[in-house]
Amino acid sequence: MELSKARIFLIMSSLVLSSVMASLDSSFTPIAIPDMIDKLDSSTSEIVWVALGYLIAASGPMLLAAKMADGLGHARFFQLGTLIYGIAMIACSWAPDANTLITLRFIQGFGMALFLPTTFAIATAMYGPKKRGAALGILQAANAVGFVMGPVFAGWLLDAYDWTAIFWSRIPFAILAILLAFLALGFKKPFRFSEPQKSYDYLGAAFLTFSLYGILYGCNKLPVEDNHLDPFVWIIFISGFVLFYLFIRQEKKHKDPLIDLTLFSKSNDFTKASIAFASVFASFPVYLFILPIIMINGLEMKAWDAGLALGLAAVATLLISPIAGNLSDRAGPEKLCMSGALMTGIGYMLLFLVNADSTVLSVLPAMALIGAGTGLFFSPNNNLMLASAPPERAGMVSGLFGVLRQSGYALGFAVTASLFTAVQNWFDLQWAYSSVNALSEGPANSITEIYHQGSQWSPEMLVFILHIGVLLCSSILIITLVNSIPKLRLTVSRQLSVGLIAVIISVLSMGSYSLKAPGMINISNTETVVSIAKPVTAFGMVSKSYDFIEPVNASTEESANLNSQTYMSRCGFCHGANLEGIDGLGVTLIDSTFLQNMDLEETIEFLKVGRMINSEESISGGIMPGFSWLPEEELEEIAGYIKSISTP
Repeated sequence: MELSKARIFLIMSSLVLSSVMASLDSSFTPIAIPDMIDKLDSSTSEIVWVALGYLIAASGPMLLAAKMADGLGHARFFQLGTLIYGIAMIACSWAPDANTLITLRFIQGFGMALFLPTTFAIATAMYGPKKRGAALGILQAANAVGFVMGPVFAGWLLDAYDWTAIFWSRIPFAILAILLAFLALGFKKPFRFSEPQKSYDYLGAAFLTFSLYGILYGCNKLPVEDNHLDPFVWIIFISGFVLFYLFIRQEKKHKDPLIDLTLFSKSNDFTKASIAFASVFASFPVYLFILPIIMINGLEMKAWDAGLALGLAAVATLLISPIAGNLSDRAGPEKLCMSGALMTGIGYMLLFLVNADSTVLSVLPAMALIGAGTGLFFSPNNNLMLASAPPERAGMVSGLFGVLRQSGYALGFAVTASLFTAVQNWFDLQWAYSSVNALSEGPANSITEIYHQGSQWSPEMLVFILHIGVLLCSSILIITLVNSIPKLRLTVSRQLSVGLIAVIISVLSMGSYSLKAPGMINISNTETVVSIAKPVTAFGMVSKSYDFIEPVNASTEESANLNSQTYMSRCGFCHGANLEGIDGLGVTLIDSTFLQNMDLEETIEFLKVGRMINSEESISGGIMPGFSWLPEEELEEIAGYIKSISTP
C-alpha cells in the first residue's frame, strides 16, 4: 500500500498499543486471582474463568472475524474490536460480583477476537512481503512484552490497591487506543485492501468456540478435587472433542471455510510451524502464572525486585524479536525457531535452581534465556507460516496466529492452574482430614503444626509446585522443539507419537519428583511419620509476626492474655491477632454472622469438626482443620476469645 511514513508510523503505533493491551490481559489476571477470590467471596474454580472465559471468547470467533475482515475491511474490524474491548475493560473495574466480571471478560475477549487478527493483516499490507518479517517482529515483540510485563505491573498494583486496579489503571490507555484506532485508520472511510466475501462460516465458528470451552473446562476441572467423579464435567469435556470433530467436518464441506485444511495437508512446514507456535504458548504459564506467585507470595520478594527480574525477559524479547525477524528474511526461519525453542527450554530448566532461600539474582539467568529464546522463535515461526501459505490465504493465516496463540496459552493455563490447585488441595486435604479423623494427640498435633507452619503457602511448598510446573511445561516444549527441526517430515501418526512421548515424559518426571515433596505425611494404623525439608515460620512468611493487641471488649486483662495466647497458637496465623484476617490466608471473623449466630458451646463443637473445602458455607474456598484432639479447656479458651471479639 502507498502510505506516507508518518501514516505508517501512526498505524503501527495503534497496532502495537492494542497488541500490548491484549497480551497484558492474558498475564494480568492470573496473579490477581487470589485477591479476586477474597474480595468477591468466590472460589478458585470459579474465578479461574475470569481468565479462561476471556481466552475462549478471544479464540473461538477469531477465525470468523479474520474472514469477515477480509471482506468488510480490516481497518473497520480493528476499530470495532478495539472499541468493544476498551469499553468492556473499563466496565470490569466496577464489576460487583464474580459472575458479572466473568461476563464482562467474555465480552472483552470477543472484542479482542475482532481486532487481533487484523493487526497482522494490516501490517503485512503496509510493509509488503519483503519487509513482512520485520513488521511481524515488531508486533510479536509488543505481544511478548505485554505477556511478560503483565505480572510485574499486576503485582505492583495489587500491592498498593486491589484487583480492580488491573483494569482501572489502564483506562487512559484504553481511551488512547480507541482514539488512535479511528485517527490512524480513518473515521468515515477506513482504508481496505480486499474484496467483500459472499458467505461466512458462522456454524464453524460456533463449533470451534464451544469445543474450546468444553475441552478447557474439562482440563481445568477434572484434575481438581472430586470432579473426575462428576458425570456433568465428563459430558462437557467429551462434548468439546465431539464439537471439534464437527468443526473439522464443517470446514471440509464449507465452500469458504474459516480454516483451509489443505494448508495443513499440502504443507508439512505450515503444519509443523502451527503446532510449534501453539505449544510454545502452552508452555508459558510456568513463568507467567506460577513464577510470579512464588516470587511474591513464597519468596517474599518485593514487587519492584520481581518486576526487574521478569522485566529482563521482556527486554530480551524486545531486543531479539525484530532482529530475528530480519534474519529470517535472509537466512531462513527453521534454524532460528529451533534455537529459540531450545534456549527457552534451557531457561525453564534453570528455574530448578530456585529454592526457598533464593534471591532475585537467582532468577535472572532463567529470565534472560527465556526472553531471548522466545524472541528468537516468534518472528521466524510466523514468517514461516505465512511463507508456506498461498498469498490469497494471508488473511486466514493472520487470523490463525491469534487462534493458535490464545488457544495454546488457554490450554496450558487450564492444565497448569488445575495442577497448581490439585497439589495444594492434596496436601491441604491430607493434613486437614487427618486432624478431623481424630488421631491420637501426638500425630494430630504434628500434622496441625505442619499446617500452621507452612501448609500450601510455605516457600517450600510453592517452590515444589514451581518445579512440578517446570517439568510439565518443559515437556510441552518438546513438541515445539521437534516441530522446529528443519527438513523433518512429521505425519499425523508421528505428531501423535511426539505428543504421547511428551505426555509420558511429563507424567514420569512429575511423579518421580513428587517423591521428594516437602512435608510428606505417611499415615498408618499405629503412627504418623512426619518429615519436613526445613523448619519454617507461620505459613513460611518470615517477615510476618503476629503481635497481640488487647481487645477492647475483653472482660479482664488476665483472661484476655490467657485466651489470646491459646488462640494465637492455633488460629492467629490465618485470622490475625484480633480476628481481622491475614491477607491471602484467612478471612476476617469480625462481624461474622456465622459466628454471631452460635453460642459458646456451638463454637466449641465447630472448632472440633472444622470445615472442609467443599463446604457450602465456606466463602474463602480454604480449609479449617478440626481440633477435636485438643483438651476441652483449650477449646473453651479459643472459643471464648473468638466470641469476645466477634460478638458486638
